[in-house]
Amino acid sequence: MEEKAIEIESLQGALQKEEFVSTGLKAALALEEERKKEVENKVTKLEARMVGLISKTMTRAMEEFKTSFEMRNLNIKFDQEAFIKGFELCEGKVAHRFPKLDLRFLEEEDDVEAGPFDAIVDPSFVKFTFGPSKPTAKAPKLV
Repeated sequence: MEEKAIEIESLQGALQKEEFVSTGLKAALALEEERKKEVENKVTKLEARMVGLISKTMTRAMEEFKTSFEMRNLNIKFDQEAFIKGFELCEGKVAHRFPKLDLRFLEEEDDVEAGPFDAIVDPSFVKFTFGPSKPTAKAPKLV
């Protein structure tokens, strides 16, 4: 019996040690879970901040692009293409509606690029008049 009593005491001591270790492990696990939640909260806050910064950066980049020469050139090119397409559609409708009409004057000539206006105006010939203007021609009377 003495052997069993010693064995029981030994087992009780081992059980106490295991309970002590288990309690320590539970406390460590609880700390780790709390740290994990804190890290997850930080990550969530950083992700939200990052989304906001990306959105602001994208908005700023779009505004800069909208005011850039590249965007201006794209707008001009689009407007020119839209005008030409509209003109061609209108020309086609007129040709279809009036088949006998001579539309050769609408054909493209050699592109002569317009440059700056080269005429020089001599201001000594310009006469400024102030006051009421007088008609230069008489309008026909309506009957």
